[in-house]
Amino acid sequence: MASMRRGSAIVAAVCLLFTACSSGATPSPSSAPTTAASATASASSAASASASGPALAEICTKPPKHEGTTVTFVSYGGAYQKAQRTGWLEPYSKLTGVQFAEEEGTDYAKIKSQVQSGQVTWDIVDVGNDFGLDANADLLEPLDYTLIPKDQILDGFSGTYRVGDITYGVARAYNTDKMAGQTPTGWADFFDTQKFPGKRGLWKYATGGVFEFALMADGVGPKDLYPLDVARAIKKLDTIKSDIVWWDTGAQSQERVGSGEVAMTMIWNGRGWSAKHTDNKPVEIQWHQQILTADYFVVPKGSPNKQIAMEFIAWATCANNNAAPSNSIPYGPTNKFSKPNPSVIPDLAVSNVDDSTAYFDDEYLVKNFDDLDAKFQAWVGQ
Repeated sequence: MASMRRGSAIVAAVCLLFTACSSGATPSPSSAPTTAASATASASSAASASASGPALAEICTKPPKHEGTTVTFVSYGGAYQKAQRTGWLEPYSKLTGVQFAEEEGTDYAKIKSQVQSGQVTWDIVDVGNDFGLDANADLLEPLDYTLIPKDQILDGFSGTYRVGDITYGVARAYNTDKMAGQTPTGWADFFDTQKFPGKRGLWKYATGGVFEFALMADGVGPKDLYPLDVARAIKKLDTIKSDIVWWDTGAQSQERVGSGEVAMTMIWNGRGWSAKHTDNKPVEIQWHQQILTADYFVVPKGSPNKQIAMEFIAWATCANNNAAPSNSIPYGPTNKFSKPNPSVIPDLAVSNVDDSTAYFDDEYLVKNFDDLDAKFQAWVGQ
């Protein structure tokens, strides 16, 4: 399965650089460069061969000036977007003069409506793993790989219309004050409200992991999730339906587990980290049966600043820039040669991979989104 091969590629490449992965990791090729500088240098000659645009080495350190131009950047808000702002947007503005108009709340339907109406205002959008494949080709600009360092991106994380910008895990967080001295060890415990009383937080989104977690709680192995047995997942979800507190944003998941409104929640690992280390709440992350995945940059078709969008994406995925958000939040780089902040390496999803780790099948989720969403919404509305 493509998603499993990609998972192995993540672990192999990242372990070489981080030296902090689990024993389940596989070795990476020994020929890989070991510094951001050498990675940039090794790619510069290939990039220079392009007939258009500056060489990769120039994009990575001296991107083109665009004084007075405003580019719209859209992401998921909160601590994550703040990390992108301080790690990428603000430094890029200083280098190029580009100003960013930020919006919070990635919305695929809005991308579609903008493109179909011919009134596109978004330039760079950070999207989840369930968007940006060939099924979305009518909505997106092909990325400019004469600029973007495709050969340096983890295998499987660069495509015609999207390129990975960060890796993260969809995991489980729990409020230690609500556990009565016990520690949950898997999704089965998440669904066991007798042993672990309290409300449960879930993302109100069909392809974000809710079906996968229900299936793992019901005994399905992480390598056997697809195609999703939706009926089985819904039957399992029925067992805790009255205890579910749905969240729509990462901020809500962080706040609710921190306050104790929910005893446990599915969570993006950076949000769980922020609940504990930024909010100073009694929160711990449980990595067993996490889903390891990534976010991606895309450019909506008809972007008013397409060229600048491509230049920014190239710059942000360069080895010397890609790991910058890890200075603020434990999300890992997708550039094989980019080194995250050492202090967060133990808290990266890739550092906690083991045999229980699952991986989204992105192509399946994109292809079947309408059907999965219809079934999910029908169940939620019952």
